[in-house]
Formats: sequence, structure tokens, C-alpha cells
Amino acid sequence: MRLRFEQWRDFLDIDADSVNTLREFSGLIRPHMDVLMDAVYAYIRANAAASATFSDEAALQRARAHQQHHWLEHVFAGNFNQDYLEATLAIGHTHQRLGVDLRFYSGAYVVVLNQLVQLLDGLVQDAATRSRYLTAINRAIFLDMGLATYAYYDTLLNALEDMAQEVTLSLARAGEYRDNETGKHITRMSKMCEQMALALGKDATWAHALRMASPLHDVGKIGVPDRILLKPGRLDEEEFQIMREHPRIGGTIIPEHPALVIRMARRIALTHHEKWDGSGYPAGLCGEEIPLEGRIAAICDVYDALVSSRPYKPAWTQQAALDYLRQESGYHFDPQLVETFLRIVPEVDAIQRRYAEETA
Repeated sequence: MRLRFEQWRDFLDIDADSVNTLREFSGLIRPHMDVLMDAVYAYIRANAAASATFSDEAALQRARAHQQHHWLEHVFAGNFNQDYLEATLAIGHTHQRLGVDLRFYSGAYVVVLNQLVQLLDGLVQDAATRSRYLTAINRAIFLDMGLATYAYYDTLLNALEDMAQEVTLSLARAGEYRDNETGKHITRMSKMCEQMALALGKDATWAHALRMASPLHDVGKIGVPDRILLKPGRLDEEEFQIMREHPRIGGTIIPEHPALVIRMARRIALTHHEKWDGSGYPAGLCGEEIPLEGRIAAICDVYDALVSSRPYKPAWTQQAALDYLRQESGYHFDPQLVETFLRIVPEVDAIQRRYAEETA
């Protein structure tokens, strides 16, 4: 956020001259802040929906005092420091949580600007000085409104993302639980995928999307009959062929969609059993024909399965599992990705410790 904040300031031309002008202006406006706030809150009271945002008169007065302090000590004073940034973002977050309509919020800024124009007409006779004040004020107010609106939508998007992640994990668990897996497995596996992506130099957005998408790698197991999925012994050839259909089933369950996470989840579901040498399934892809996210998920899924105990097998040691990855490098797994995984073993260990299975 710090980099974005600086970009906002640069884009709106809030330079040293603007800050000095605002500090000069703050001394002029301070005795008239009550008049300004009266105009803003008259606007709020006049709109039933806007005034309904406040639970009672005391809440409205608290909001007024907080807003007045914010404008007087930060916006009109040119104090665009870290305290200002945190306060502005907090305003945006709070408005979103309270369900404040952005029309009212934007309207309040219009009232402020109109009121300031009227006040300056009476307080400042020199037209050049008045223009200088209004230029600096406009820049400061648009900065404040823009950052608060950014925080408003950031909070909203985070809430939607949290909801989407819960839906994704619920669907992923549906597949995992039918296969004697656990929710901790998909958490560990997805976080390992994210660490691998970052180690490969992928940006944080792509890595985060991979963490969100990878839990759905085995969602297709929902479509595999219990007699096969839960069979305690080895599968016969016919049963194994049915089991091999779960990537295709996963690709059917997850729709084609332009959203990055959904596209990625579908590719992972379809390709996490493909192998570097072309001997995998369901399509027999080889090498870089396999999407990068599918190649990453294959390594993380296999590694965590190997070092985890299951009703049908004991856990492998870390060394045995790492030796297996090396052995299968160039056959099952992308050799470059195996080397990447070996570099992040400390991060993998930390993930496994943090999300270890609960013992009875």
C-alpha cells in the first residue's frame, strides 16, 4: 500500500507547494469548521437512507467529531503521513462494514467542496490566493475520497474472496474426505504450491491464485464409485481405468471461466496426473504441454501424500520422499520444478509443522 499511496500523491500533484498551501489554509479554516460540518451533516440528515446508517444521535455525533478531526488535522493540514493513510483506509473499511452507500459518501465531499468555495469567497479577497487554496484543496479531497473508496472496495473484495475460498475448500474437502484424505492435506499442499510459485519468480497474484485453485485438484473423485475409491486393496485394471477418469470428471465439475482462479483450478484438476515423460493420464501430455500449475500441483500433492500417514500406509520419512522426487525427476516430474522444491524444503517443513494432523 505504501507504493500505491505514493503513486496516488504523485498522480494528483500533491507536492511540497500543495502541502505548504494546505498548511497555510488550515489556520484560516479552523475557526469555521463547525459551519462546514453543519452543512455536511445537514445533508446527511436530509436523506433518510443516509441518516439511517447511524444507530442513534450519539453515533452520528461521534462520526462528526471523527470526520472533523480527520479533515482538520490531516486533509486540510497537508499531513499525508502514515497516520493519515491508516486513518483514511480505516474510514473506507468502516463504511463498507456498515453498509454505507458510496453515493452518500461522495455526496458529502461535494457538499464540503461547495461549502469551502463559499467560505473562501468571504474570507479571501485576492483571487490568485483563493485559486491557489482551491487547487490544493481539490487535490487533497480527491486523494482522501479516492483512498477511502479504494479501501471500501478492497474490504468488499476481501469479503467476497473469503467467501469464494470457503466454497472452494468445501468442494475440495468433499473430494478429499471420500478418499481418506484430510482438510489439512489440501491446506498443506496448496501452501506448498504457493511457495513454489514464489520461488519460481511468479508474482504474488499468480501465486495466491494457485493457492486458491490447487485444493480442487481431486474434486473429480466425487464422481468415482465408493467401491473403487474406498477399496482397501489394489485396484484391478478395470477399476483403475475408472479411477483414472477423475481428472476428466474434475474438468467437467469446474466450468470454463475467464476468472484466473477458476481457469487455474480446471487446468490443475485435468493435468495433475500427467507426467513429464508423457506416461501420465488422462491425456498423455508431456513436458511443457502440461500447464505449469499442473506440474507444480503434482509435486506438492505427491510429496505431502508420501510423508503423511494414511489408513492404508505409514508415512515416509522426509529423506525417502525427497529421494523419490529426485528419482522421478525427468520421468514423473519436471526436473526444474524438482530443483525448485528442493530449495524450499525449509518452507515446506514450516508448513507441515503449522498444519500437522491432530493426534488422538
